[in-house]
Amino acid sequence: MKRFIPLTILLSLFAFSVFGQKSPADLVLLNGKVFTGDSSNPAAEAIAIRDERILAVGSNDEIKKLANAKTRSIDLQGRIVTPGFNDAHFHFMPQPVGFQLKFTDLEPSWAEVVEAIKKAIKETPKGSWIFGAIGYRALADAEANRFALDPISPEHPIFLETYYGHGQIINSKAMPLLRISETQPDALGGYFERDATTKRINGRVFEYPQWRQNRTLAEMVSDEEAIRELKKMADEAIAFGITSLQIMPTMRIEKFIRLLEKADLPIRVRAIPFSLTNAKERDLSEIRALAKLKIANPKITASGIKWILDGTPFERGAALCKPYADVPDERGRLNFTESEIAKMLYESLTFRQPIMFHAVGDRTVEAVLTAMENIKTVDWRAKRVRIEHGEGVTPDLIARAKKLGVIVVQNPTHLALPEMLHARFSPDNKFSPVRSLIDDGIPFALGSDGPMNPFLNIMLAAIHPARPSEAISREQAVRAYTSGSAYSEFAENEKGVLRKGKLADLTVLSQDIFNAPVPELPKTQSVLTVVGGKIAYDAKVLK
Repeated sequence: MKRFIPLTILLSLFAFSVFGQKSPADLVLLNGKVFTGDSSNPAAEAIAIRDERILAVGSNDEIKKLANAKTRSIDLQGRIVTPGFNDAHFHFMPQPVGFQLKFTDLEPSWAEVVEAIKKAIKETPKGSWIFGAIGYRALADAEANRFALDPISPEHPIFLETYYGHGQIINSKAMPLLRISETQPDALGGYFERDATTKRINGRVFEYPQWRQNRTLAEMVSDEEAIRELKKMADEAIAFGITSLQIMPTMRIEKFIRLLEKADLPIRVRAIPFSLTNAKERDLSEIRALAKLKIANPKITASGIKWILDGTPFERGAALCKPYADVPDERGRLNFTESEIAKMLYESLTFRQPIMFHAVGDRTVEAVLTAMENIKTVDWRAKRVRIEHGEGVTPDLIARAKKLGVIVVQNPTHLALPEMLHARFSPDNKFSPVRSLIDDGIPFALGSDGPMNPFLNIMLAAIHPARPSEAISREQAVRAYTSGSAYSEFAENEKGVLRKGKLADLTVLSQDIFNAPVPELPKTQSVLTVVGGKIAYDAKVLK
């Protein structure tokens, strides 16, 4: 028999359970300036947290009613609170122990690289790896190959990689350690540069063969050392207020998940397979493995398919519709054919995994959009196809991208070298859009793909050194780094804004990032980072 309960009694019971002592908050944060990211309640003073979720967001008086004697209360002292940052594009690339070359700037000359190697050899035991991050200036030097390195480094394996990730130079000593023979065939989607006469590999490696080498290096790293690197990465993240990382590791996804479980990091990680290729085909084994993974830690997820379709403007590898301004006979190159890109899209449907494409040039972006349009039976908006970097989502392509629901994940450090970009593209170019994408309703997220510091990236997005007219507000940048990134991983129902019922992932900042002088933004740190209702980082500033 059903009993009738008067509405007044129901309301009083609700009020008692929420605002009374039966369901108190575990933690309340008071006297803050809360940027919620929630358009229905954009600003607040305080937040109440119970278990791993937000109990309420509101005024100090409202939130105090949710506390009792057992509730921990923290005075925010008027500081800015935002949702935890979600870095939508990050790489984990462990390497074996070795000597790291040091240079005074990003673009040392080849002569400077050689001198640094000579010095390192004198200080390093035979057989030890020597690693170095170089730029295009050194890579473009005609002398930069293994035949120049071998005479000075016969006993030390040398591994040089561009800081922008597209192009390597290795010496002969490194080749067998990296499982490369003199007659190694090119891998699909990339190539080994070869001597014009002998056809021998000259040590210069581009695109997919180079990422195979990065995996080989990662395999040389012990589990213990990899876990130490993961913990170091997480410590850096929480000190910046980053609560989620979307990581594309150089190691196989199964091993990466196993190490993440052992590391038990304080942050959330979405692991994304970085699949490789061989001489004949793309390797789909890691994508197939996703469905079989058993993950116990709720802060870890694994999903997605990523393919790198072209290079970057640095080495003129991004595929363009028109020639590069500084080399009129060069238009870059697609790593895969249009038909292969279509296969990638079909595979994403078969495996039921969201797909993301590294697509920098406008010709590359157009190839992706055309392939999507040609598969007419699919609601692509629901699939949330991601274009990573997206410098080539030019005005003539924006409407098509919007119709297909494409997400653009931009990395503002890519905008930080305007001289190079202005040299590569014509003065009237429309590359590297940011504001135009947001204004036209393209889902937009931010990731680092380099230095982790989110405030450096927020600063660069807010000034856009390459195209100031495309700069966005700091608020827009924060939204892209939080709710935008959550949407890009299908997690907007769980995180990305500070709202009742959402995961309690948030950060309290050392300065007001919405009003601080622009050059001061990269100095920002978190003073308190909360992940799932637990304090993951405390700078001991608040009480």
